[in-house]
Parts: sequence; C-alpha cells; structure tokens
Amino acid sequence: MGDSQAQGLAGGLRWLYRTNRNMRILDHSKISTGLVSVAFYNWPDEVHKLAATEHADVAVIMFGANDRPPVRVHGAVDQNQLANFTKIYSSRVRDIIVTLKDAHIPVIWVGHPMVRDDVFSADMAILNNIFQDQATKNGAQFVPLWSVFSDNGHFSAYGEGVDGSKIRLRADDGVHLTPSGYQKAAKILEPMIACYQPNAVQQARVATTPLPAPASTTEHQSTAAGPS
Repeated sequence: MGDSQAQGLAGGLRWLYRTNRNMRILDHSKISTGLVSVAFYNWPDEVHKLAATEHADVAVIMFGANDRPPVRVHGAVDQNQLANFTKIYSSRVRDIIVTLKDAHIPVIWVGHPMVRDDVFSADMAILNNIFQDQATKNGAQFVPLWSVFSDNGHFSAYGEGVDGSKIRLRADDGVHLTPSGYQKAAKILEPMIACYQPNAVQQARVATTPLPAPASTTEHQSTAAGPS
C-alpha cells in the first residue's frame, strides 16, 4: 500500500517471489497519493475498506514522495507548524496501522530513502521520524532505507545490487528507485516477510512449545511399585 514508491516496491516483491507459488503480492498502491491531502484519495478510509476485504498475512506500506510537510517559512522550519503537522500526520499513520492490526494484519512500514535534493531529503527525514515513532508505539515494524541507498551519508545514484555488482539504483528524478533498486529494497524485506508466512508461524509455535520433562528414575520406580 502507498504511493508510486510502493508501486515500485510491489514490483520488486513480485520479482523476489516470482518462483514461490505460496506467495501472492496484492498491489494496492496508487500514484500521486499520500497522507497530507485526503481530498484526492483518502488513504485512512481506503485502508478501512481493504482491511475488511483483504485477508493478507502482512501489509507492506510506503509513503512520502508526495507528502512534503508544509512547515517552512522563508526556507526555515517553523517549530509551531512542525508540531501541528506532526500531530495531524501522526494520527493518519497511526489510524492505518491500528486499522490493519485490528484486522489481524501485521504491518511493515518502509521508510523513504534519501533523495538528491537536500531540502527534500530533510523533509523525508521528518516523515521518517513520524513513521518510526508511530510504528514503535503501535506495534508495527519500521524498515529504514536511508543508509541503504546513500554513500557515507550522501546521495548516490549507484550502489550494490542484489547480485553484489555496482549498479544504478536511483531513477533520473533523484527520488524514486530503479527496478534494481526496488529489488534491493524487496530483498531487505524478505526475512521480515518470512516471519509472517503461515508455515513460518507454525514452525515458530512448534519450536517454542516446551516439551514435557522426562520422568525421573524415582518417579518410574514409585509408579511401578504396587502395594506390598
């Protein structure tokens, strides 16, 4: 679920599980949407509908590119506006997480990667702080991509692909990822998603179920002895 970044991530996940017949990726992303404006597409309402109709094992969510926070005055962050934005935006993130959890769908919330423009990056850092805070408070997993798609704290269009070779990971706009970038992001999510697969859940239950303690020799002797 999410915006165009989520759409790209859905493609990466489909690539990742292309040979796994037990996995099905449901792409409910919608480009040009976000959580700042609900006039064009009301995500909290839509998630309520999806939670009632889709019985997924896990939800992967990614937002941010269309949600630049309106908190700057003459180029500087105004703390009052930031506090007001954080309150409203946090409530929408929380609503989505809680709605899905109430429907027994665990949430993996993916953070936005660093972008080429410094101010844009600072805005995405504000959103990532909110995502992480709400995920932590409401029992979701937050997955940061910031350092994965940067080079020593700086934007880089290239990086290590899933096969270990250096490859272009960022699109020309300096915001989105390339297909190879989304594949890398999907690969990062793989071990987390694996925890929610039904067979993994069953195996975990078996592994954590304590075995009955063996009867002691004394107990065997006592049980075997009849009345004299």
